[in-house]
Amino acid sequence: MEKMGTKVISISERVYTKLDAERWEEESFDDVITRLTEKKSLMNLVGFLKKEDAEEMRTVIKEMREKSRDRTLRIIEETK
Repeated sequence: MEKMGTKVISISERVYTKLDAERWEEESFDDVITRLTEKKSLMNLVGFLKKEDAEEMRTVIKEMREKSRDRTLRIIEETK
């Protein structure tokens, strides 16, 4: 594994407290930030959901995407 450089960042006390609350036992802040910022995939749920539940989730997600697309198109039309 390639050794990565480090960066020093400043965060507010409020953000520090939130990150600390999200931290698992013996997890570094680097680890918690990585975990919280990684893209999640529904494929991670394979085997955990019943087929019917997965199909329902897929349907709901599709409907949400369609509504979002419709809303975006409506806003574009209104701003012309």
